Formats: sequence, structure tokens, C-alpha cells
Amino acid sequence: MNKVSVIIPLYNAMPFFKETIDSVLRQTQDNLELIVIDDGSTDGALEHLEALNLPNLIITSNKGKGACAARNYGFQLSSGDYIQYLDADDLLSETKIETQVNLLKNNPKSIAVCSTKHFYNTIDNGKITDRPFLESTNNPKELLLNLFGADGKTQNMVQTSAWLTPRTLIEEAGPWDERLKKDQDGEFFCRVVTKAENVLYSPTVLNYYRKHVGGSNIASQKKRIHLESQLKALNSKAKQFSGLEKTQAYNNAMALQYKVLAINAYPKFKDFAKVCLNRSSEYGGSKYLPVLGGRIIEIIKTILGWKIAKSFSYWVHKIDFR
Repeated sequence: MNKVSVIIPLYNAMPFFKETIDSVLRQTQDNLELIVIDDGSTDGALEHLEALNLPNLIITSNKGKGACAARNYGFQLSSGDYIQYLDADDLLSETKIETQVNLLKNNPKSIAVCSTKHFYNTIDNGKITDRPFLESTNNPKELLLNLFGADGKTQNMVQTSAWLTPRTLIEEAGPWDERLKKDQDGEFFCRVVTKAENVLYSPTVLNYYRKHVGGSNIASQKKRIHLESQLKALNSKAKQFSGLEKTQAYNNAMALQYKVLAINAYPKFKDFAKVCLNRSSEYGGSKYLPVLGGRIIEIIKTILGWKIAKSFSYWVHKIDFR
């Protein structure tokens, strides 16, 4: 018992992949198996892994099918009682898995979570933003709604690797949705967490989420296919809160989430933004406004509204990149 399967989708993640593997090898938890699903890497990551000659290592290929398919395939190959999904450039503190296993031993219908430190180059310079949102609770749906914006004012997220999940919960919730291009983890863990009886928070350990300058978060706002994926994921999330649909917390959270998606789409995809704003209105609308840019953009937002601020920012960036 208490075997843990660490599942890592891999695609050209060097040199960060070395640090990720090191963080797995330093884990204090016994009885780990490591499953790496390669999507066609050409940067030497596989060769590095094979040279380590690790016991309890499974390396397989799932070329061209994406991270969700890799995670699903890894789960099929796994034999652990608990599943640790880990991205190929992220890190875990040394006692992360052991601490969470100890929390879950006598709580088979629970899921464990820890805080995440976001960092660029070194973990020493990282930042933790999720602690006000995370706690042990016997009301997992309420915890999710707080993350999604139940107060109508703030939102946050839990990164994939922060969770440690009993195998049985994943089997009950179902696989990763391989049709999604964005917010796959948010949609998947929303289904998983709402199946749990408890969320168990471990404040003494961390997940380290590596951020990249000019990363995919900005790029994804420029592609309609990614926005449409986020909308599909959000529609799925909205269906996971049976019994809470008429509560103010639920309506606040859903209204905020649809509005944020509308803001991300505007002004490049005004028709898409309108659909999302209409959905937000169905939940009562939201006054929430994220930070849209620097000082000038924020002044424009305050005086003239977020649409004009977003339009100004969009055209300035378009001119700059010509």
C-alpha cells in the first residue's frame, strides 16, 4: 500500500527537466514509480533520463497526442494508490509526497493539496499567492468556489502538481478531457475535487511552478481555439456544483469567471467576448476587473472603462510588433 505513481508528460523540456527529475529523486516517500510519457522530444531529455538507469521507471511514447492524452496513458500504465501529476519543468519540495500520503492514509475519499510558489529562475525568488484560499475542509465545493471568485472580488488557482490524488477518486471522476487545449487541469481537478469528501491542506510543503518570460498565458489570449477551450472547460466546471446553483457564492464565482474570459478575448474576438459577457449576466454579472496593464492602461480603465483600455492596449501592442 501507499505506492505513489509520478506521471510526467514530456516534450522538449531541457534543461529544466533535469531539475524536475532531481526533485522526484529527492522525495522522502518510499515506494515511488516514475512514469514519463514522451511526446516526441528531440532535446536530449530522454537520453538524460535513460542514462540515470533508475529502478521503477517506465518510459513510453505517445507522440503527437498532447499532454492530456499523455496523462491518461500514464494513468493506465500506473499501479500507484496515489497519483502525483507533475509537469516536466516544475519541482516538488523534498517531503511533499510523503507529507500528503500521511494525510491521506486514513482518509481514502480525500484529496491533498499544498501551496504553490511561482518562480522564474530560482525558487528563492518565487512568490506564493494561494495561501488565503487553501485550507483543510469537509466542503471541497466551497473551497473551489472561493478559488473561482465566490466573493466577487478575487480569484486564484491551484497548479496541477500541488495535488496528490487517490487513484479511486480519479477513476470516479473520469479521465483528462483530451479535446481541451487550455485549462485542462482546471477542468480535470474541478471534477476530481468535487468528488472528494475532504480537501486536506499541508502547509509545510510546496509545489514550485516555473514561469517563463513571455509565456503561453499571453499567447493563449491571441488564439481563438484556446479561448474556446477555456469556455468549454468553464462550462464543464459550472456543472460540477450540484445543490449550490442558487447560492450567491456560486453565482458570484461563475459571473466572475465568464467575465474574465470575455476580457481576455476583447477586442480581437468581440463576438466571443459578447457570448461570455452574456453568460456572466445570466449569473447576475460581475464588477470584477483584473489588472490590464501598466499605469496608463489602468488610468484609462478607471476613467473610460475596461473595453476602451483593452482596445488601446491591443492596438498599441499590434503597432509595436509590426
